[in-house]
Amino acid sequence: MPTPFPSPRFLWWSLVAVFGAVLTCFAATPDSFRAFGINHLGPWFLDLQAILASCDAQAAGLDPYANNPLDLFGRPHSYSDWWLTLGRMGCTRADTVPLGFLLCGAFVVTALASLRPRQPGELLWSLAVLCSPPFLLALDRANNDLVMFLVLAPVVPCLVSTRLWVRLLAVPLIVFAGALKAYPLVAGIVLLGGDGPRDTRRLVFAGALLLAAALPGILSDLRHYAANVPDAAGLTTMGAANLWVGLGVAPLPARWLARLLALAIVGGFLCAKPFAGWSVAPADRGAWLGFVLGAALLTGCFFAGTSYSYRWIFVLWMAPWLWQTPRDPAVPRRVRRFAVLTATLLLFAMWADSGWSALINRFLADAPPGRVMAVADRVFYLEQPLLWALFVCLLGFLAHFAQEGLWRLFSAERPAIPPAR
Repeated sequence: MPTPFPSPRFLWWSLVAVFGAVLTCFAATPDSFRAFGINHLGPWFLDLQAILASCDAQAAGLDPYANNPLDLFGRPHSYSDWWLTLGRMGCTRADTVPLGFLLCGAFVVTALASLRPRQPGELLWSLAVLCSPPFLLALDRANNDLVMFLVLAPVVPCLVSTRLWVRLLAVPLIVFAGALKAYPLVAGIVLLGGDGPRDTRRLVFAGALLLAAALPGILSDLRHYAANVPDAAGLTTMGAANLWVGLGVAPLPARWLARLLALAIVGGFLCAKPFAGWSVAPADRGAWLGFVLGAALLTGCFFAGTSYSYRWIFVLWMAPWLWQTPRDPAVPRRVRRFAVLTATLLLFAMWADSGWSALINRFLADAPPGRVMAVADRVFYLEQPLLWALFVCLLGFLAHFAQEGLWRLFSAERPAIPPAR
């Protein structure tokens, strides 16, 4: 049988070539990307440098959790004590560039290995995700969300393994990521995606045991650094409270209002059951678990507070399932339409801020800074309803996954549900 053209191998190498070209252009002329909101501030790998500066401060007898004179911007350490282990291993600010290249290189290789476009359209979809501004910004700063990506990347391959001990390895990976930065603990929802009731019970039981052992240390660390976590605001950030702050609600009540609405939305999906009768085919289980993992991380961050756009790198795990599901005739039409809407809103979320930045730089280049900031704030708040629409979609899929997982956890039989139309 002749090999189809373009073959999957040709498409994957095309993905590597185009992404490599984009990275080369960015490395050679980072300032040319400034118009799209990717602000290269001079030195490379600034976020990694901040962590290493905290290590140097501790080695010098300074409090790393106070304003740090060794950091270029005086930033205090805003992560767990685990990161300071780099200093105990002998790493200093002098290692910023080699460690930054190592971290970014590992991320690029892992990201490319996780994408396998099989059609030209899927190649374009993959490039739209991989070349998006949040990815370039994360690489520019060597942000530690890249580390979270690398730690969690083996979770789904572990869960779909045929060996029990390999599947159980997903549990310490999630807990370790949660010890580094608290938000990855929400990834524990994927443990409900075991291969049958017995496997799900094993995974959840192992997760509960390990979390119970690690949680006191995680909470103790959190008390040290929680006050230092920067409050992200404006373009290139995301957070559920932003919509309500734009409507005049104070930040703290806005966060709690957003969380209560999230619970109400989940409750609405559980009652309405829009995906009733639909289950992912066994062959698609890995892609589905990848989608759930990425969706859980993004949704947890969205409703927990405000985050910088680096978090969008987890969309990479969601991309394969969002491409193949709308084109699968075995999937109910309602689910396919919901997946199309989710994919469309995701592209908007990843590219909108850069689009606004390009327009502002084009038409307001000579305007006073105050006017530029006012326009940027206005468009930022205008895009919030669409971001909320995206996360409503994600909550719908997560609610369906959790409901199915709980059935597996507590019952050997799935209840009969009328199929979706």
